[in-house]
Amino acid sequence: MKIILLYVIFSVSGLLMLKIGAVKGLELQVVSGKILFTINAFLLIGICFYIISFIMSLIAMKSTDLSVFYPISAGLIYVLICFFSYVLLNEKITISQIIGIVFILSGVLLINLNK
Repeated sequence: MKIILLYVIFSVSGLLMLKIGAVKGLELQVVSGKILFTINAFLLIGICFYIISFIMSLIAMKSTDLSVFYPISAGLIYVLICFFSYVLLNEKITISQIIGIVFILSGVLLINLNK
C-alpha cells in the first residue's frame, strides 16, 4: 500500500507541476521545419515527478493485483487533483464533483475492507 501512496503522491505532484509550468509559459515554435520549445523549471520538475510515478506504478503493479491498484490509485489521484487544483490553482469544484468524490472515497474504502 505504501508504494501505491508514493505513486499517487508523485503522480499528483507531477500533474500539478506540469499544469503550473504550462500556464507559466510553455512556448512552442516551428522554425525551418524544426519544433523548438522552451521549458521552465515547473515543467522540468513535473516531467521528473511523472517519470518517478511511472516507475512507482510498475513496482506497485508487480506486487499488487491490478484490480486493486488501479481503482485505488486512480480514485485517489482524481480526489487529490480536485482538492489541490481548488487550493493552489483557484479552480472551481462543482456539486457533482463533490458527490463524485464521496462515491470515489467510498469505493476506495470498500476495496480496502477486504484486506
